[in-house]
Amino acid sequence: MFQQLTFNSFPFLLFFLPGVYLGYRLLLGTRWVNLWLCLASLYFYATSGVYYLIPLLFTCIFDYFVGQKIGPDTNFPYKRVLFVASVSIQIGLLSFFKYYDWLAAGLQPFLSRVGLALALPIFPFILPPGISFYTFHTISYTADIYRGRFKPHNRLIDYITFVTLFPQLVAGPIARAADLLPQVAARRPPISWPQWETCIWLIAWGLCKKIVMADNLGRLVTLLEPHLAPGSVSPGAGLLFAYCFAGQIYCDFSAYTDIARGVAKLFNIELTRNFLTPYFSSSPTEFWRRWHISLSTWLRDYLYIPLGGDRHGRLKTLRNLGITMFLGGLWHGAGVGFIVWGLYHGLLLVAYRVLLIEERILRALGGRLGKAVAVILMFHLVCIGWIFFRATASELLPAFQSIPLLVGNAPDWRLVIDIGWGMVLFGAPVVITEVLAYRSDAEFVDLYKGWSWPVRSILYVCIFYAIVFFGARQQNEFIYFQF
Repeated sequence: MFQQLTFNSFPFLLFFLPGVYLGYRLLLGTRWVNLWLCLASLYFYATSGVYYLIPLLFTCIFDYFVGQKIGPDTNFPYKRVLFVASVSIQIGLLSFFKYYDWLAAGLQPFLSRVGLALALPIFPFILPPGISFYTFHTISYTADIYRGRFKPHNRLIDYITFVTLFPQLVAGPIARAADLLPQVAARRPPISWPQWETCIWLIAWGLCKKIVMADNLGRLVTLLEPHLAPGSVSPGAGLLFAYCFAGQIYCDFSAYTDIARGVAKLFNIELTRNFLTPYFSSSPTEFWRRWHISLSTWLRDYLYIPLGGDRHGRLKTLRNLGITMFLGGLWHGAGVGFIVWGLYHGLLLVAYRVLLIEERILRALGGRLGKAVAVILMFHLVCIGWIFFRATASELLPAFQSIPLLVGNAPDWRLVIDIGWGMVLFGAPVVITEVLAYRSDAEFVDLYKGWSWPVRSILYVCIFYAIVFFGARQQNEFIYFQF
């Protein structure tokens, strides 16, 4: 019925976004402005499938009225029961769409082996885009109301706009009602010229990272996949694969976040920062403070701390870390690879806490050298995790086999040369920009404010020509759309 809209599509950039902004400016200052944004967001989402609106709107409306009942000023006697029911229903919907068919297909052979002639039905549903993200939006809203940290909002259209706001609907950042809903409900003035420039810069740099860096590194990942096939793992292929995929997923996801922030700024709405030079982390704890920040802080505040956090001794702290990372891996999708990846990061968090790995490195090697070694070690541990993240169940064994081949065998030099030039060409720009950002303890998109107009103009020209001459010719979906 509709052509699917994505941030890197011409219909979105040339027609949808300018049209939505024009309507927004015409209605700015009236009570209809959020209705316009809400309808535009629902249309944006419906281009993926009109029927996806059913669970989305049910989630919005149900949790809005739950919030009205469990607020601190209401006399509803069963607030706890209603809150638990609300969370259970939202998690149930997410689990049904995301995990049911996977579990049913996996359980069927087991049931047959134990003699149970039970045929579990398989439903031909496609996972609604962004359901993992908007489910967390609504859960945080009701949870904060229940804990007395936020008051229920009294205008339904504002609440639906908060949940469905199209820049962050499909792949985040995960928004908290306390941060985003007041911005949506407020009377927003038109943006100034400096804000306009920020919007343009965020969108341009995000498109460059997606089209030039992420999509081209993704092609290298695809070329490497045959070299990780069962029984024929090429020496060095695992490391090349991990490097390329580490660059691809970071450029892809951070590009989406940059574009989302730039688009939201057009409507004078600030979305949370989601990345801060994560590959310069020296420990797993620091990595999760810098990578997918909105998810890691959500898991901390709504899962790890309610489980007890680090308040009840070391063993329970380690247990809570393991549970949190297991569920964080499972949140990404129905697959053994995601579970293994989550457990792997949970193990890293536990190992670094118990063995004091970072502290030992710093004591043994001193300040700068120790920090550099700790960063390099952590980066490679993260890269190993990416091998599991992308692996299907049948690919997990080759993934494990590739790890000793990272250092235990001489690499396939022809493979290294064939892939290495592309890895350097498309990876070098992001390495350079990340180094500049890390030295300033900021994101690269924040640094331009201190640069002169000639420097900024040169950057825009470089981005334009990079997209024209090196950009991927086909439109590739953002990786996190599947979550």
